[in-house]
Amino acid sequence: MTAHHITKYFRDSVAADLKINFKNILFTITDLNSIYKGKLKKEDFQTLSDRQGDKLNIIIIAKTIKTIFNGQQKVDVNQEEMSGILYIPAILSSNGVLYPSEDKYPWIPREHLYPIIDQDLAVGHLDEFNEFMSNNFQRLKRNLNWNNYVGFAKDMYETVTDTEFTSLSVKGIELEQNVYVIKDNVINATGHILKLYDHLLANQTNHLPLYNRFIKQQAETITPLTPNGLSEMKMHVGQMGGEYPLSPSQRECLNHFNHMEEGDILAVNGPPGTGKTTLLQSLVANLYVQRALKKTEPPLIVASSTNNQAVTNIIESFGQIKPIWQTTNLECRWIEGVSSFAVYFPSVTKEKEAKEKGFQYTNSKGENFFDEVESEENVERSTKKMIDECNRYFGTHHTNIEQCERSIWNRLSTIEKIRQKLLLIFQEYERIAPQKGSIDTYHNYLLDEKRKAEESFQTIQARIEEWTVHFSKIPLVGRWFSFLPFIKRKIQSHVRYFIGQNESFLNESMSIDDIVSIYSVKAQETRVKMQQIDSIYQSISKLNQRYNNMINSLDEMQISVHEHKTVHSLDNMNERLDISIKYASFWLAIHYFECRWLREKRLTEKQKGKNFENVLKQFHLNMSMLAPCFVMTFYQLPKFSLAYDNGKEHFMYNEIDLLIVDEAGQVTPEIAACSFSLAKRAVVVGDVHQIEPVWNINQSLDVSLALSNCVIETIEDFDRLRELGLNTSESSVMRVACKSSKYEKYKERGLFLSEHRRCYDEIIDYCNKLVYKGNLEPMRGKASNDKKNRINRLLILPFGHIQVDSNHSSKKAGSRYNKVEAEAIAGWINRNFNDICNAYKGENQESLIGIITPFKMQVGIIKRALSPAVKKYVDVGTVHTFQGGERKIIIMSTVYGKKDGCFFIDANKSLLNVAVSRAKDSFIIMGDINCLSDSVSKPSGLLKKMLLEYNIVHA
Repeated sequence: MTAHHITKYFRDSVAADLKINFKNILFTITDLNSIYKGKLKKEDFQTLSDRQGDKLNIIIIAKTIKTIFNGQQKVDVNQEEMSGILYIPAILSSNGVLYPSEDKYPWIPREHLYPIIDQDLAVGHLDEFNEFMSNNFQRLKRNLNWNNYVGFAKDMYETVTDTEFTSLSVKGIELEQNVYVIKDNVINATGHILKLYDHLLANQTNHLPLYNRFIKQQAETITPLTPNGLSEMKMHVGQMGGEYPLSPSQRECLNHFNHMEEGDILAVNGPPGTGKTTLLQSLVANLYVQRALKKTEPPLIVASSTNNQAVTNIIESFGQIKPIWQTTNLECRWIEGVSSFAVYFPSVTKEKEAKEKGFQYTNSKGENFFDEVESEENVERSTKKMIDECNRYFGTHHTNIEQCERSIWNRLSTIEKIRQKLLLIFQEYERIAPQKGSIDTYHNYLLDEKRKAEESFQTIQARIEEWTVHFSKIPLVGRWFSFLPFIKRKIQSHVRYFIGQNESFLNESMSIDDIVSIYSVKAQETRVKMQQIDSIYQSISKLNQRYNNMINSLDEMQISVHEHKTVHSLDNMNERLDISIKYASFWLAIHYFECRWLREKRLTEKQKGKNFENVLKQFHLNMSMLAPCFVMTFYQLPKFSLAYDNGKEHFMYNEIDLLIVDEAGQVTPEIAACSFSLAKRAVVVGDVHQIEPVWNINQSLDVSLALSNCVIETIEDFDRLRELGLNTSESSVMRVACKSSKYEKYKERGLFLSEHRRCYDEIIDYCNKLVYKGNLEPMRGKASNDKKNRINRLLILPFGHIQVDSNHSSKKAGSRYNKVEAEAIAGWINRNFNDICNAYKGENQESLIGIITPFKMQVGIIKRALSPAVKKYVDVGTVHTFQGGERKIIIMSTVYGKKDGCFFIDANKSLLNVAVSRAKDSFIIMGDINCLSDSVSKPSGLLKKMLLEYNIVHA
């Protein structure tokens, strides 16, 4: 398999027209006659629409394979229920009138067209479908009305399938009479991705190390992890936030990031509540400060994912850095018109939302934010502001930007040198005095030991003198005849009387020479000890003096190394530097690049909106000086790097210094892979135990595409592709990144963020047992031990269940609901909402309660049951609504009755893992506990076991 083969495979996977699984989403039912007439019931609009407006984008599933049952069992177990084979996009008005879609065409899903492995499901050939579309789509452009549009769909179906449109079978496959109508949530946003794949296929693009690493059909060799030593600490120069130091696992990730080379992929498994956002901010800040110190161009950093929720979470976090110093203007922008460290590149349809949320947003033409901030008026105002703020901070009288830039860089360089020296001081301190507490404490201890040793030496000298005098008092005759027994006894008695309490090393038979000899040895030992203590004391004194001089210098520069006297080790010093010098360095780097931006050349009027390579590079450079991180979905990313020169388009490969993929467990490989060709290295953060991607194709089609593109030679080879995560029907970018990463943690590929701070221990314990194998380290503590627990007095438990008796749930439009349970949940919230708000006084009421349910129909019923006063503050939705979010209290509606079982909940561990880990203070299951499984190997069974063990089931 070559790079060309897998590129073509990914491209074809993106291009494959989708089959929509509408079994579990809202639908209405009509018939072909109504479609021909172009008229549905008004109630159809009301059922499908969830917002104000008089028009709704819909998809008509005109042909659906009939599911045959025999004795309550499906006859064909390989065939999904409600499998559509002809989809017609349309517009439905509020009065039921149908209109043709203006930018979408009818289609037959690729998995029902030859070549395909499961040939029993094929209704025609892909070549015939493509040929019909190529030859006929222009007829819609000439005269777009409903009759022509339906005629186009009918002709396409009959041409490809060689079957009458009215027939209830095709190629031996029985079809339903029903025609289904669903809301169109499908956005055809893959045009830029396909263009990038086509360019990769058409051009010799040999030097694409990152892309080639991603598509490589073998796992990287594991390299041992690097411990957090001095060299690693020296490379960590910047932090975006100053509230908290990095956790050990965050630091481990950053250290290994600093060793990345071109073409490297670093996979970071990030369970919920473990500080993924802080890590991403730290990576961006560190790279930004490194470039500022070197006086080179700022890095081009792009953060991306597939869903807008993930990218907007990044934007919001980069715009919410809390200042920690009250007496300085360092922590604010010194230019006008910029308020965040991230710039958003939304699709056209998301621009309005970006504006409403106050995001800094632009596009590949540099419109909106970039256009405004680069205006002559804004640059003029920013120049004045920079000089004023710089003079205020430094106490200078600068008159131009060059002087400001010089002062800022000099300060940045100075505090970085101090940081390096502080690390060396503590490395030396640990060598001299391991585990001895702070320098000040040990310095004072040595001073005391030195005094004691000197006193001991003086005591020895004095005692020798005393013994000499004592022996001199023995008469000369007695000393001459000391060998005589009675005189000997008298002398011994004389000596015995004079032996002190601390002189157990002496005895009565010793002569003065013996005693002096012993004391001379002790004097020598004490002298050596004094010299050793003095030597250490002198070294520590010098270290302490150097340390205090640096701390004083930092204080003069308004940079406080918080509680510096408690610093007791190199690791501890490094943590303190996170929230002092490294944080200050980031802000100085921001102001340094602001100066560089003020001096940088602007795009001319002729250049604005153009995508010549030199124009784009200038645009990217100027923008990078304003904001360290560009944020966009993978659907927009190829467009970001699309240039035009010499009459043709091309992509700027390897231009992005760092590609960050967030929520990578939700990104399918084929959507993201091509964008790796645009970057030098990538950090991929995600969690395969969270919500899975929405896969566009099934395994049967996936195998067919892999075979037809020579990615595999036999069907059996597909297992190897799946093992590497390179298949497109059931994998994710996170899985591919793990095989591409050189490191492993806890016997699994990729690094791992382990310190969990969001939930009380009682809550996250469930997730730890369910999927994380006990590798999460709960850091918040137990709710029962937290004196600040706001809802303890309301008797709301951190992990509990409220029983709602019900035998069965109901189904409508393909979705399940339980009215009794919905009303019980709404009633509980309506009764308790004010008390909960009072308990969390001062908190945003929208952050207090969330309701999660597996079924969309239940969402609507719960919303309707909530009182108007409460409804606007309580989000109700499936787990997708809350992915990446959190609430103080999460209530989960199980929906199933006790006789239903709970298949959907147990189908995937991610549903309960996401639901439970959204809750900070309390997770409450409301429903019939008897619907939960009795098997602890299933998610609901483990949940039931823990609820019953802790005796926390309430009626």
